[in-house]
Amino acid sequence: MPITRRQLLAATTACAALAGTGGVLAHLPAPAPGHALFSEAELQIVAALADAFFPPGNVVGVSGAAVNVAAELDRMLAEDLDPVVAPVFRHLLRGLEYGAVATHGGRFSRLERPLREQILAEWAEPGNVPRRMAYDVLKTCIGWAWFNAPEVRAGLGWQSSCHVGAA
Repeated sequence: MPITRRQLLAATTACAALAGTGGVLAHLPAPAPGHALFSEAELQIVAALADAFFPPGNVVGVSGAAVNVAAELDRMLAEDLDPVVAPVFRHLLRGLEYGAVATHGGRFSRLERPLREQILAEWAEPGNVPRRMAYDVLKTCIGWAWFNAPEVRAGLGWQSSCHVGAA
């Protein structure tokens, strides 16, 4: 698929903005207190994603905001993700956060849920393969942490037949 003028303009603007910051946007801040990987801002982005992907009233009955997806994803990625890949995921979060400023007038984590859902629907469209792949990574990781919450598993009626630790 050919790149549109709008995509080219957005990419050029983003590159110019990054260059103009002297690399400040490329710097990843230290993890938030009590967390292994995500900064405070990244925790807010993940929470906003969880709220958009799993809104109140979903079929499971457990919203993304009702469980601490951000803390669980922080733990899971820190334990299971190759340390070389972790910064890439964090930059993906940052790209979503600040890309929304250019396209929708505000940081992703600070937008109302309907606008966040609209942005994610745009990212999910098949026309832009890199953006679609980024969407798939975000939805998979957020879903991974959300489905790991005991409240979600209970809402699904999931029961384990594996008795880990049983004698």
